[in-house]
Amino acid sequence: MISEECPYRQCDGTGLIWIKDHEKNYEFMKKCKCREIKVLERKLSAAQMPDEFKSITIQSFNINIYEQDESKKRAAKAKRIAGNFVKNFDLMKEKGKGLYLYSSIKGSGKTRLAASILNALLKTQDSKENPLSIYYSPTADLIGEIKKTFSEESSIRSSDIIDSVKKVDVLILDDIGVEKVTDWVEETFTRILDFRLQHQKITIFTSNLSIDELDYKYPQGRISSRIEKMTYPVHMPEEKIRSKLAKQENENLLDLLLE
Repeated sequence: MISEECPYRQCDGTGLIWIKDHEKNYEFMKKCKCREIKVLERKLSAAQMPDEFKSITIQSFNINIYEQDESKKRAAKAKRIAGNFVKNFDLMKEKGKGLYLYSSIKGSGKTRLAASILNALLKTQDSKENPLSIYYSPTADLIGEIKKTFSEESSIRSSDIIDSVKKVDVLILDDIGVEKVTDWVEETFTRILDFRLQHQKITIFTSNLSIDELDYKYPQGRISSRIEKMTYPVHMPEEKIRSKLAKQENENLLDLLLE
């Protein structure tokens, strides 16, 4: 039975299509096109990607939503870098180079572009022969998850979380610099970044601070020096678009509701 769970309306939602030939008295099964989508969705869920970012693409990153000319120039450059980063991912892996997307303005599109890169890498680089492991986390949430393991009721060890973050193929650390920094936090991030730097793991950061400004948050200087080595800095527009996107979505919804 055809199900609405299949976006192509070709299968019952399982990702498999049963073909029956009554004249020849045989039946067989073939994969539906929606199967790839379901695999991608499971990957994104496992990566902790927020639902609002699961379907965005680099192509859909709208430069024209920015109003200032300088913002449009920076957005166009950032979009071009994102596309070429995905296109040249093998070289990026060989060099162990990720990206550092930053601007002082909150809601300027940093997370949206970082998530679109992750989505593109899953579609172009992940396969059964060479599976791509990915993980997304706001830095403050990651610290919170590690601290939860200190509870006597927790069945998860902090080392398990740290090891998984250290070893994942592609890691997005969102909003680095907003977390409350202690000696323990700095030491924890240093351990994670050290491993990823030494093993040339790809890390994509977003931040409201430039790499140099991270020294105000992490005074020992160990975080900024490692990030400088393992990423290429991309200055995002200094213009807030989050509220504009929300307004645009509401206008589209209003059109639908008033049909």
